[in-house]
Amino acid sequence: MDIYKRLFGFLSPYKGLSFFAVICMFSYALTNGAMAYLIGPVLKFLFSSAGEEPEISLIPFDLVVLSKEEMMVAVPVIIIVVAAVKGLTAFAQSYLLGRIGLRVVADVRQKLYVKILDMPMDYFLRNPTGELSSRLTNDVSWIQNLTTETIARVLKQSLTIVVLLCVVIGMDWRLSIAALIVFPLIFYPLVRFGKRMKKVSIKGQTSMASLTALLQEAITGIRIVKAYCMEGYEAGRFGRENEEYTKYQLKGIVIKALSSPLIEIMGAVGFAATIWYAAYRIQNGTLAPESFISFFAAVMMLYQPIKSLNGVNLSIQQGLAGAVRVFEVLDEECERDIMTGDKPFSGVKGSIEFRDVSFSYGDKTVLKDINFKVDKGQMLAIVGMSGSGKTTLVNLMSRFHDVSAGTILIDGEDIRGLKLKELRRETAIVSQNVVLFNDTARKNVAYGDDNISEAAIREATAAANAHDFIENLHDGYDTVIGEAGVKLSGGERQRLSIARAILKDASILVMDEATSALDTESEIEVQKGLGNLMKGRTSFVIAHRLSTVKEADTILVLKEGRLIESGTHVELMEEGGEYSRIYRLQFQRSDKAATGQ
Repeated sequence: MDIYKRLFGFLSPYKGLSFFAVICMFSYALTNGAMAYLIGPVLKFLFSSAGEEPEISLIPFDLVVLSKEEMMVAVPVIIIVVAAVKGLTAFAQSYLLGRIGLRVVADVRQKLYVKILDMPMDYFLRNPTGELSSRLTNDVSWIQNLTTETIARVLKQSLTIVVLLCVVIGMDWRLSIAALIVFPLIFYPLVRFGKRMKKVSIKGQTSMASLTALLQEAITGIRIVKAYCMEGYEAGRFGRENEEYTKYQLKGIVIKALSSPLIEIMGAVGFAATIWYAAYRIQNGTLAPESFISFFAAVMMLYQPIKSLNGVNLSIQQGLAGAVRVFEVLDEECERDIMTGDKPFSGVKGSIEFRDVSFSYGDKTVLKDINFKVDKGQMLAIVGMSGSGKTTLVNLMSRFHDVSAGTILIDGEDIRGLKLKELRRETAIVSQNVVLFNDTARKNVAYGDDNISEAAIREATAAANAHDFIENLHDGYDTVIGEAGVKLSGGERQRLSIARAILKDASILVMDEATSALDTESEIEVQKGLGNLMKGRTSFVIAHRLSTVKEADTILVLKEGRLIESGTHVELMEEGGEYSRIYRLQFQRSDKAATGQ
């Protein structure tokens, strides 16, 4: 019941609309009951003999009795009025519930998206992009069906059933016992098949999430797929998961196909019992034929919403399966719940220190007993072979992950006690894998600050050596650069990210192999921008090319997660250790490349 309570909790902002929708549904149900009740009096009116002047009641319990002449006027008018009320209330309740459902789904989708954005980084390591996309689209769509269509149908059909039950029992309570004797049996397949449908739906939606993930991976990496001629392999992976998803869909079809005939058979038993008992009473003169026809029509109308509820119940279970997966995400601990801190932070004033810092991904130790200190405005270079823990070390600075042991201090304060958003506002990142958005060049540079002036944007792009190439784009600063900046060259993308970092004006700068993927000409242009960016900032520079960090105030050398050397370029070369070995190895490669060997 908790999941229903949570779903209906999203309806609380729309209580007024919900109230009017229920009134309209109740009115619709009353018109159905009125139509059923009118059949008997109308038949009595139509088939009375020419000279007969019967007095006919149009309202239960003989509250209003009309003559034949009065019936000739009243019957057509009442039929038109009832039909008009039925049509208007049907439209009103459909519109109101549809509007409420769409607003609820929009609220759920927005809350889910905000929650995903607020998740800690390790959550994204555990959940692929396709999985999260599926929850935000496919699973939310099932909730949309549940709220906009299914719940509306449940309320409408349930009210209709209640009204028609009252009509049926009011007409003849003895006959109603025979007609409704199978009701308890009908609800058994509703519950049984509903539970089965929910299980199948959850498995099917999990499979759809895997399909979405495979699709996202293949499209994102399409160049590699084609370069390695792996189209067949990727198609095979997708095909296997597609078959798995189809299998669960087929199980759902079987459940739907079985449930309807079973209910019809049970309904037929009820009809048979009703006809047998009615025939017995008509022969004994205790039941008028026109009364039975009116009663039978009401029962027929009653079985229709009951049968409809079976299909609705199966749709509910599919919607609940989507809700379960959505609420799984909403129930996860978000970053602000885990990474608390309430001390203001406005930038580095003195120094940054790593004191006995260790970090592990699960059982895998990535960093072990790291100790160093860097003063404000200094450049700290971090070098080492791939997998030595360089990127992890700088990620700890922004609290993308928290240390497993030890402490990171800024001006003597543990960063875990600082306000997380203020710490990150004071950290600018320029990485080898540039992240740009499918928006204008201006919006990408000013990302995070919509109120920045045009002059400040152009000053930042000029400092990043990016202004000229932006001006030469088709629409200048208003050019949409495409997904991940696909319309720009590698060097242009990098200079745009440098301009973004300059504009952020953070006191801490992290550069993660910012030039390693560039050609020589592009690197020269980017280095000019980086030089401007680093002025006055405390910089952490991960370098693949050691020639770019010779001027660093301190160079840290990591190996297998441990800090094995520390010093200036000159000091480390004189020591003749790991740094010297890597540097000479790169120098020899450069010589061979220059001589064509």
